[in-house]
Amino acid sequence: MTRHYVLAPGYAFRGWKLLPYAVQYLFAPQTEFFTKEQWQLFSACDGQTGIDWDALSDTQKAFYEKWEKGGFIRRCSPDDRLLPWQEYRFYPARFKERVHWSITGRCNYKCRHCFMSAPHGAQGEPSWEQLMTMLDAFERCGVRNLELTGGEPMFRKDFWELVDEIHARGLAICTLYSNGLLITDAFLDKLEERRMCPAIQFSFDGVGHHDWMRGVPGAEKIVLDALERCRDRGFPTSVSMVVCQESIGSLRESVNLMASLGVRSMKVGNALPAGEWLNEPAHFLSQAELYEHFLEYIPHYFEDGKPLTLGLEGFFNYDVGTQELSAFNEKNIPEDKFGKATMCSHVRRGMYVSPKGNVLPCMSMVGGPIEDQFPNMLETPLEDILDKQSAYMDITSFRISDFMEHNPECMTCAYRTFCCGGCRALAVQDHPTDYLSKDLYICAYFKDGWMEKKNALLKSIGQM
Repeated sequence: MTRHYVLAPGYAFRGWKLLPYAVQYLFAPQTEFFTKEQWQLFSACDGQTGIDWDALSDTQKAFYEKWEKGGFIRRCSPDDRLLPWQEYRFYPARFKERVHWSITGRCNYKCRHCFMSAPHGAQGEPSWEQLMTMLDAFERCGVRNLELTGGEPMFRKDFWELVDEIHARGLAICTLYSNGLLITDAFLDKLEERRMCPAIQFSFDGVGHHDWMRGVPGAEKIVLDALERCRDRGFPTSVSMVVCQESIGSLRESVNLMASLGVRSMKVGNALPAGEWLNEPAHFLSQAELYEHFLEYIPHYFEDGKPLTLGLEGFFNYDVGTQELSAFNEKNIPEDKFGKATMCSHVRRGMYVSPKGNVLPCMSMVGGPIEDQFPNMLETPLEDILDKQSAYMDITSFRISDFMEHNPECMTCAYRTFCCGGCRALAVQDHPTDYLSKDLYICAYFKDGWMEKKNALLKSIGQM
């Protein structure tokens, strides 16, 4: 019996340096990699190659059945063909699936806590020519999923020209980040005209506190109206909330309000002494104060029916879709895996590009002295940045074993398999030139007993 398979709509054959066998979904971040042996089977899913089903082993048949069930391939007639953009393309660069791209350092708000000082345009704004240089590089390197941020990305006068250029190149805008002011019905109309439905992440800093945090009267009503508008028109939304001494008491009310507006997920983080608030210590919550508030709130989250997926700054995360409870701080990697496990899984698939063109592991490193130590894609080709020794590739490639060798005292710590060195973005805030330094914030999380306190609380309310 002969079968024919073809790639499902939206999927394409792709390959990169060191990872030559892959299939990628072109409209959202999703890339699956294969061994050479698996690829011999998968690459036959071109609609034309006849597969002798009876000659396959049970293992080979199971692969095809798994791929079909997963939605990667579908059975077809011998007349089906791959679309031109589904055919195999190899990119002469290391793999990156998505880029978190600041297309401007300017903003239309005056946020008190902005770590990149967007109210003063400290990062500037790249010219159209510079944007095109960066976009050319993303296209050459096969980075096809773009998350547009700022500043306020929609604040660019040529925003729609950029959107159309991205669309014309066959790349995808999977997420927009916004304060909400410009997310009007007319704005959503323009997205729909282009058949685009990106996720939109809004900033919301607490019921009754948002105007003060954002420095614009009426900002709270503006963002709530924008969220309601997106809910009613079917645009997926998420929210990021920054808390401080003044706003932490609004956490429960804010979470429930966001859920009522159709927000799917919300992450809550502490304001940092950086950028606009560098010298404003009176507003900051200490780590202990923040965690005490989290412990006070967590039972309410479950009492309120787990209204949305929630992340509390590495301390607590609950995914309402999978019903999984976790904590970013707790990596739980056995010691025998340290040799292969990387320090930061986040940077393996994604990267951040600042308004200046600097390529960084994540946005939280922008604006500080560490930023200037990273390579700039307006000066160095992106494929070289991703392929040669650089500060960016160092952090991408560092293994937990490298951290343990650099900090031998950590090998005797009872929490070493939980901590695994912590977060590099937090570590370099205290040691800007030492990428393998300790994350003191995570040290305190474990050594001050916060994991145990949280687990005891979860057990007491029947959640562990």
